[in-house]
Amino acid sequence: MGLQEGETQATTTKPSARALEILERSGLRGLPEPTRHALLDGGKVERLLRRQRIAQQGEPAAALFLLGKGRVKLERAGGGHVFPVGHRGPGDLVGEAALTGNVAPEHAIVADEAEALVIPATFLHRLTTTDTSLQAVVARALLEGQRAAEDRLASLLLRSVRARLVELLLDGLGRWGEPHRNGTALSAPFTHADLASLIGSTRETVTLELGRLRRAKLIELDRRRIVIPDRDALARYAESQ
Repeated sequence: MGLQEGETQATTTKPSARALEILERSGLRGLPEPTRHALLDGGKVERLLRRQRIAQQGEPAAALFLLGKGRVKLERAGGGHVFPVGHRGPGDLVGEAALTGNVAPEHAIVADEAEALVIPATFLHRLTTTDTSLQAVVARALLEGQRAAEDRLASLLLRSVRARLVELLLDGLGRWGEPHRNGTALSAPFTHADLASLIGSTRETVTLELGRLRRAKLIELDRRRIVIPDRDALARYAESQ
């Protein structure tokens, strides 16, 4: 998998307890021990550098990335424009085309320095064709991804901008949440434009809605990070929208 201009080769480490932790948090969790060991032997934990492109739209997937930390931005090009598709974080898969042998449907670019268990597509394909337990888990992972996409579409169609924003913040707590003196902070530094693209709104509207949430004391801002003082209060607010 070639690096783009200006990128630096990611550093690698030997498979370890960290690799197992990442695997068990991902969509490929729950594999029988022999299959789990095979995946860990065939993959490596890598540090992915900001702005590194790890999948290229229209090209065969070189590897499957199981994210352990950080954030990857998905973009799709067409008609002379680039459209944001979403963001992936800890526990998510990137490069699912490696599971099916298809070409990547979008670009995947590291937004914040990340860590991932990286499994080469050629190795993954060989193992999948002979291991029925892995075949079943791959099918489950692909189905989970499809359901997540359908849920996001339903939210875009049926829920208000405010409700979609709160839903996104709550989901972000599970991916990027880290302890903060005033509650839990989203370690990923989302811009207002990032949030707008993820919920199908505009930067101006997101700025207004964040201001309302702040005045209601449901969020705080600490530099570029959003802090949630009380997750349960925010969840109750989401249910009322």
